[in-house]
Amino acid sequence: MNANYPKKCWYVAATSNEVADAPLARRVLDRDIVLWRGATGTVTAFEDRCAHRGFPLSRGHVAGDQLVCGYHGCVYDAAGRCVRVPTQPDVPTGMHVKTLPVLEDPPFIWIWCGPPNAASGSRPPRTPWLTDPAWSSFSSVWRTAANFMMLHEHYLDFSYAPTLHASEMPPGVDRLPVFDDVEVTETTVSYTRVLHQTPLADWEAGATGLDRSGEYTRREQETFASPAMHVQRWDIEHGDDTAFRHIRTHAITPETPSSTHVFMQVSRNYATQRAAVTTLLQSKVDEIARRDIEILEVAAAHAGYDGWRTGVEFRADAAVQRARRIVAVMLAKEAGRSAIRPGLPTRSNGASA
Repeated sequence: MNANYPKKCWYVAATSNEVADAPLARRVLDRDIVLWRGATGTVTAFEDRCAHRGFPLSRGHVAGDQLVCGYHGCVYDAAGRCVRVPTQPDVPTGMHVKTLPVLEDPPFIWIWCGPPNAASGSRPPRTPWLTDPAWSSFSSVWRTAANFMMLHEHYLDFSYAPTLHASEMPPGVDRLPVFDDVEVTETTVSYTRVLHQTPLADWEAGATGLDRSGEYTRREQETFASPAMHVQRWDIEHGDDTAFRHIRTHAITPETPSSTHVFMQVSRNYATQRAAVTTLLQSKVDEIARRDIEILEVAAAHAGYDGWRTGVEFRADAAVQRARRIVAVMLAKEAGRSAIRPGLPTRSNGASA
């Protein structure tokens, strides 16, 4: 399929702990790049191709604040300039590799694959809970053989949960209520729904330590924060106005038009020092992610994203339709076409928006 991802957007290329002493190869937006961290700690991104014979620079090594090719030993500085060719005293005029703008905001390393001069006018979505000491987070990284918008639409439509993730849902929840509201800006879409009071699911009771005999309200929120990020919130509200909050931050990065990297952070605002709670939640979230990946890859192999898009829409797809429109507007602007205003509902197959 053709590429359907905006390039004028910051995407996560790696997590901070992935880029250490050795160069890291990664394919992002159908481009092979190499990320490397110099002696000063700064992360740099090059096109993963030596200017001499095209050997992947990710097969080289870092020397101070320079990257050395593993084929002929050509040495590049952080600006991409070749500063040394071991077999001759001078460097060929203009010998350099392409660089890409990088922004490290732990735990993520963001990359800009669009026109470099446009990067300074944009910033990635803010995720303050990931560095707030009042929250505890753990991470997971995976690759899915599906288009990046299939992931966005999957996460933005949580109505499948009682079917796909029945064992994780609170007892008695066999369907989710309609949205309480859908909020749309020029670049984001979010909705909130409140579930009626029910007893705790096993994982909720084990993680929070709340009384299993009680009944609790759940507040679920999904946010399309940008083409590069989806944020899911699941709050368990206690009678004394205390909320046990969970946030799943999905950094969604196209690898190719038919494959996607996911860099996930799972955060909570309670029992932040309890390793047993982290272990429980990580086991449960990994299980959920495996099911999600399987569903998405089966759908992608069977029909692809184009087939998914032309399917019948439900009322629960109202937020999905708005996210599609935002991406369509971004793509139209990049192509120099006039675009319909972002955030307007898409009428399809009688769906209510």
